Formats: sequence, structure tokens, C-alpha cells
Amino acid sequence: MYRKIVILVLLLGAVMGAKGQGLTPVEGKPNYQLAVVIGGDTLLRYYLKEVLIERNVTLTEKEIRQNARLIRNIKKMLPYAKAARKELEIIERETAGMKKSERKKYMKVKEDEIMAKYAAELKKCSVSQGKVLLKLLDRETGKSAYICASELKGKAMAGFYQSFAWVFGFRPKERYDPVHNKHDNLMERITLYVENGKL
Repeated sequence: MYRKIVILVLLLGAVMGAKGQGLTPVEGKPNYQLAVVIGGDTLLRYYLKEVLIERNVTLTEKEIRQNARLIRNIKKMLPYAKAARKELEIIERETAGMKKSERKKYMKVKEDEIMAKYAAELKKCSVSQGKVLLKLLDRETGKSAYICASELKGKAMAGFYQSFAWVFGFRPKERYDPVHNKHDNLMERITLYVENGKL
């Protein structure tokens, strides 16, 4: 039995090798080959369909009904959190290697640009939407709002913002923790549903 398998594999290899020498294309797809020769060896080439991998999360109908307001807030604030992540990536990339004085000038221009773009819309947001945004910012950037503010504006200004935020019930240093925090876990499941077009 073992010898039959070995012979079959060798025959298959020889047939594919003969085809592979010319990098035989798959019928109808000239850019795809059945085999390729690398270092004198003929290797089979398989093309698999693209697969979208989703994290297996569940959200019950009861949770959806009971959290309609949170769902609305996440849907509204998620685009801002994603935009903030992109802006932060641009800032980090463009300020890398800048001198302190150059960075300060750049940050002033960038701050004015961001304020002009988003301030009017964000002023209309409720306190609960603001709290959701802080959590989503942490989710998208991996940094709390306080850390982002201290990196962009300095620790003194971040401290001022934090004191001001506390008056309205915001906690800029609070981290997004969907593993250990029940509310954050609910937020994460809702957010994944929104991202996957299920809500």
C-alpha cells in the first residue's frame, strides 16, 4: 500500500512537473499558474477563495431592544473615532523627527484644521454620546483620551482638559476594556455588529 502511494505521488509530481516547466496558466485566467518551478523543484500552486474572518460575537434581540440608545450613539460616534485614528496616524507620521518648535507650529495648524472640520458637529453631541466617543477613541487608537491629549497638547493641557471633563462626568483616563468591563463588552459587541453591517 505504501509503495502504491509513493508511486502515485511520484507520477503526479512528474505530470505536474511537465506542466509546471512552462508555468501552465489556469484556463481562463492567464495570470494564474498550476505550478511553479523554484530552484529546480516544481511546486503545486493552489488559489483559494478569499475568506472574510469575523469574530464570533452574539447580540441577542433583547440586548438590541434594551440598548437602542447606546446603539444609536455608537453608530453616530464610531465614524468620528475612526477619523480620529486616521488623523492621529497622520500626525505621528508627519511629526516623526520634527524639532520641538516645528512640531508646535505643525500642531497648531493641524488643530485649527481639525476644529474647522469636526467642532461644529461635535458641539451638537450629547454627554452620553461624548462618553461613548471617549471609549471608541480608546478602542481605535489603543490610548485613553488623556494619553492622546498629553501626547498632542502636553501634560499640563491634558490635566486641564481632564479637570474640565470631570465636571461633566467624563473620565478621560478610563480605559476601554471589553474583556473585564461588562458595559465595554456590550459596546464591543454592538460596535462589531455595526462594523459588519448587522445593525
